[in-house]
Amino acid sequence: MTEGVVSGDVAEDDAAARSSAGDPAVDAWRGLLVAHSRLVPGVEADLRAAGQVPLSWYDVLLELNAAPDRRLRMSELGQRTVLSRTRVSRVVDELATAGLAERQPDQADGRSSFAVLTPAGREALRRAWPVYRQAIHRQLTARLTPQQCRELAALLGLVIATDDLDPPVTIGG
Repeated sequence: MTEGVVSGDVAEDDAAARSSAGDPAVDAWRGLLVAHSRLVPGVEADLRAAGQVPLSWYDVLLELNAAPDRRLRMSELGQRTVLSRTRVSRVVDELATAGLAERQPDQADGRSSFAVLTPAGREALRRAWPVYRQAIHRQLTARLTPQQCRELAALLGLVIATDDLDPPVTIGG
C-alpha cells in the first residue's frame, strides 16, 4: 500500500469513530465502562488494604444475607450477583473453605444446591461494611451531590430493571 492511501478497513474504522463522536448513547456507554473500570478496583483496593474480604466475596455474602433464611440456590445467587455463574461457584467454594458460607444439597432437586451464609460469614460482612461504605464514598459519592447520586441510581435502575433486553444486533452483515 502506498503512503497516503487508506485501506478500506481503516477508513471504515475512522468513519465509525467519527459517526459515534458526540453520540449521547455512545458517550453514556463509554462513561459507564470507564467509571466501572476505575471504581471497582478502587473499592477492591480499599477492602484489601483494610484486611477485609475481597469484593467478590462481599457481593456473595451480601446477597446471601439479604435472602430468606440467608440461603439461595446457586442459580439464584448467580442471577443476583455481578459475577459469572462459574465465578459464583468458585467464590462459594472459597467462602466455604474459609467457613463463611456452606453448600447444602437441595433435597427436592438433586441437581441443585444451596449456598448458605454461616454466622462467621455474617460477622465478616458486618466487619467489612464500614470499609465498603467508606470506599463507595471515597470512590464515587464524594464526587457527586446527594441529588446526583439519587439521579444516577434512578437512571441505572431503569437500565437494570429491564428483563427483556433486545437480542444483540449484528452490524455489517
